[in-house]
Amino acid sequence: MHEKGTHFIKNYRLDRMASYSNYPESLLAAMQVKSLIGRRGPIPDQDINVSAFRLEPGTTYEPHAHPHPEVYIFLAGTAECEWGDETFTAEPGTVTHCPPNMPHALRVTSSDPLQAIIVGWAPDGDRSVWDGISTLLET
Repeated sequence: MHEKGTHFIKNYRLDRMASYSNYPESLLAAMQVKSLIGRRGPIPDQDINVSAFRLEPGTTYEPHAHPHPEVYIFLAGTAECEWGDETFTAEPGTVTHCPPNMPHALRVTSSDPLQAIIVGWAPDGDRSVWDGISTLLET
């Protein structure tokens, strides 16, 4: 069981992704996410979403996009990434920015799971960005 205060949470467990958007079952089975701060998080906030994210070795997270901007802070594992027209290797300590609706994808290349903190927000307080969902793009 996690421990939580008004302004902190610790000892949380990641959850397997449930059915979501047009994501295939194989991706959902390899992905674990836990909203920590945000509309569905144990620490509520309407303008920001902070999630812990884990992706199993060898998994490809195909190009996808969503209306809200995001920052990934990579903590463990490595991945080959495509963010817009840039390709790079993410490793612990890599921080990325993804503007709204920009396609981005990654493939876990390490033998350990990829772990990251993902931060999304409602730019200029425009909470309508939360109404749109992430969808895999046709490749």
